[in-house]
Parts: sequence; structure tokens; C-alpha cells
Amino acid sequence: MKRKQFNSWFTLIANVGVVGGLIFLGYEVQQNTTQLRSESSYSVNEALSIMNSAIYNDQILAGIVERGEKELSSLDDTERRQFIAYQFDRINLAIHIRALERDGLTDIHFPYLKFLTNQFHSNPGLQEFFIFVDEEWEGSRELYDQLRVPAR
Repeated sequence: MKRKQFNSWFTLIANVGVVGGLIFLGYEVQQNTTQLRSESSYSVNEALSIMNSAIYNDQILAGIVERGEKELSSLDDTERRQFIAYQFDRINLAIHIRALERDGLTDIHFPYLKFLTNQFHSNPGLQEFFIFVDEEWEGSRELYDQLRVPAR
């Protein structure tokens, strides 16, 4: 009888330990998710800041982007490459933000993808950009199809 009682107490203590471990694990997962969200939001904000700084600090690039958004064909070959590189940075950031939002890892309150979609819908040069790169970069047609439709 004493051995059976000892086993019962031992099982009870082990079960309490398992429940305590699960509670601790849940707390740690929550802390980790909070940290990932914070780091993701910071990295996205930093990327936006770097891209905006490039425009603010470089009048030549700002002029290229402004002219390219109106009419891509107005740019020479070097300017077109700069414009394309800048636009791909913007698109890659939007895709990254969408993936983070889908996974619940960001708390960004600025709807960047909607903003970018509206930009691509309203600027003929940006629509021309996708047509131009369609022949050279696989997948650009799908991106164009996603971004040419106005955000709801």
C-alpha cells in the first residue's frame, strides 16, 4: 500500500512539473513572438528610412524617380537601371512586409502595400516599368497584375 501511495504522489508531482513546464514554454513563446515583431517592425522601418533617405539626399536620384514615374521612356539607359533598381527595392520591401503580416510578425501601422499599389496604379511610368521588365525578369508579370489593380 505504501508503495502504491508513493507512486501516486510521484505521478502527481511529475504531472504538476509537466504542466508548469508547458506554462513556462507558452510564456517563452509569447516573449519570443513579441521580440520578433519588434525586430521585424524595426527592420522594415529602417529599410523605409534608407530608401527615403536615398531620395531626400540625392537630387539626381529624386529627379530620375520623378521622371521615371511619369514616363519611363524619358530616362536614358543608366537612369533606367537606377530607376528599376529603386522600384525593385520598393517591391521587395512590400513583399517582405506582406510575408511578415501573413505570419503575424509585424505590427506596422502604415499600409505600405496599399500605398505602393496606389502608386503603381496612378503613375503611367510605373505601369510602363512592369511592361519593360516583363521581358527580362521572370515573375514580373504576376507582380504587375497584383499592383496594377487599385487597392480597395
